[in-house]
Amino acid sequence: MKKLIVITAILLFASAAKCNAQSHASNSLPPGALPTTSSGYAMSAKINGKDYKAHSMMPPDEAEQIVGFYNGDKYIGLPYQKKYFVTGNKISLSDQNADLTTNDNVQVWNGRKGEMEITKVNGNWVEGKFFFTGYSYDNKHTIEVNNGFFRIPMPK
Repeated sequence: MKKLIVITAILLFASAAKCNAQSHASNSLPPGALPTTSSGYAMSAKINGKDYKAHSMMPPDEAEQIVGFYNGDKYIGLPYQKKYFVTGNKISLSDQNADLTTNDNVQVWNGRKGEMEITKVNGNWVEGKFFFTGYSYDNKHTIEVNNGFFRIPMPK
């Protein structure tokens, strides 16, 4: 009986350690990314009707794109240029200036037929909304990204 208790305890400990390691791996940030917060970096959207919320984002000055990671290393990418950041400015999303990566058979989608609008600019932060249709490279499949929101630091 004593051996059974020891073996059970060892198995439970090993199982808990494995779950903890898997949880840590799925929560780790991609290299260079910063965690999102309620008052800092933020990105959210609906992808084919399903809610998405970024867990981390790349500093836009480094990535030269607004990038929000939502499922490990899967992300939404939007164009980034300081001249865009004027409240009310609308940027047309055309071929290859917005993109999306997914865990499906397409994996990389070109964002087209969409728009990014700057909704708020203050001394420290830029906020905007966006939507686009993503196309597979063979143009046989589409994916809808809408109700998008982002917040990034104002570039210097």
